[in-house]
Amino acid sequence: MTTFGSQKETIELPSVTRSKAWIYGSLSLPIAMLGYPLGAYIPRLYSTEMGISLTMIGLVITAAAIFDAITDPLMGHFSDRWRTRWGRRRPWMVLGIPLWLFAVYMLLNPSVGITVVYLAFFYVFMRGASTIFGLPYAAWGVELSSDYHSRTMIQSAREKYVLAGLILSAAMVAFSEEIFGRTEASFILSNISLIVVIMVPFVAMLVLFKVPEVPTFNAPPVSLRAGIERMLRNKLFFRLLLIELLIAGGENFRNTLSLLFLQDYIGMTGIGRALVLYFGAGLLAIPFWDLLARRFGKHFSLASAMVLVGAVSLGVLTQMSSPGPFFYLLFGLKGFCFGAFAYLPRAMLADVVDLDTLRSGSARPASYFAILGFVTKCAASFGGLSLPILAAFGYSAAAGASNGPDELFWLGMLYGAVPTAVFVLAFYLCSTWPLTDKLHEKVVRIVGKRYARQVARASDGFE
Repeated sequence: MTTFGSQKETIELPSVTRSKAWIYGSLSLPIAMLGYPLGAYIPRLYSTEMGISLTMIGLVITAAAIFDAITDPLMGHFSDRWRTRWGRRRPWMVLGIPLWLFAVYMLLNPSVGITVVYLAFFYVFMRGASTIFGLPYAAWGVELSSDYHSRTMIQSAREKYVLAGLILSAAMVAFSEEIFGRTEASFILSNISLIVVIMVPFVAMLVLFKVPEVPTFNAPPVSLRAGIERMLRNKLFFRLLLIELLIAGGENFRNTLSLLFLQDYIGMTGIGRALVLYFGAGLLAIPFWDLLARRFGKHFSLASAMVLVGAVSLGVLTQMSSPGPFFYLLFGLKGFCFGAFAYLPRAMLADVVDLDTLRSGSARPASYFAILGFVTKCAASFGGLSLPILAAFGYSAAAGASNGPDELFWLGMLYGAVPTAVFVLAFYLCSTWPLTDKLHEKVVRIVGKRYARQVARASDGFE
């Protein structure tokens, strides 16, 4: 139970159980199955098999990411202000998930002869639909608990599902390569999309019916512009945005190039097993990052992951044309760090939301996640930019293309050295993070005292 108030004025809100946290996070598994394939195989599918240039594909990815980013604050604002008998998060998920599934299927199963217009339409459609249900889903997780460490547990459970989904999709890649002898992006993406379209509705129903929506504070309505301005004046939140921009930007820049890097720079003919190793290491590492966060703080755990992944990324560059045991060790260590990047910034954001509630009198987790999502998706556009930059150095992904030492050198630099340089600044911002567990406990206690009566009235209305 989460307790708010003084001894004379105390209420208790249901605290999220571990089982509820696991049910909440389960929707992330089928959704995450598309995470790596979308970034790595879309360029290969639409370039090699559909004949669209890397530059045009990169511009589409960038434009879609910018559109997605712009719509995030609007969706967060609407979700935070929405009030229905079914809650303020569920209706948006019911609307957005079917639209997203339709767009995903069409994007990953193109017909021969399609143009860049087809790619642009369904890529933007998919990103917009993901915003409709993704932001309310993220905010819902914040509202399940106000406890510093429970929030880490919730985000950790969700991230375990994310990594499990990535492992499953990687296993499908390996299965396609080794059992069927199929490495075409169209074959791999078509099979993955079919499983996702089947799984998501069933898992979504489980989450919608089994996970509770908790009472929230009622505050005077704030305009979208005023709300954004107030959030951006929060110096701690602004710092977290910079951290996320650098981490997500570096990772998206690298991930868009990963398939090209593994096949052409490292010399892998089949990458399925490597991907299983990568994401499997990330999944196994989460308890380690959780332990580190519980002992030294979320910021320390995240900063430590940055140091390790930076060193490993540079080490991978020494393995040109040699996918041997040492490469797999480095690749596994890189995956070991992957999990920390995905969930720790969001666990830190949940604490920042409480600090804002103390200062402003409004509980606006979806709006905060929307701004974070805006930054994350702007950072995703960096992935799209990596393709025309690589093409400018003479690299070609067209069928039968031959890339020489100079082109491979720049592929390696863009994959390994550029993201590592970005992580240096992110490490500094993260290592000096001031919102510790003890300070957060004080924030929650003060907020609880101030709003105990209001929350009690809201609780009565939810019975």
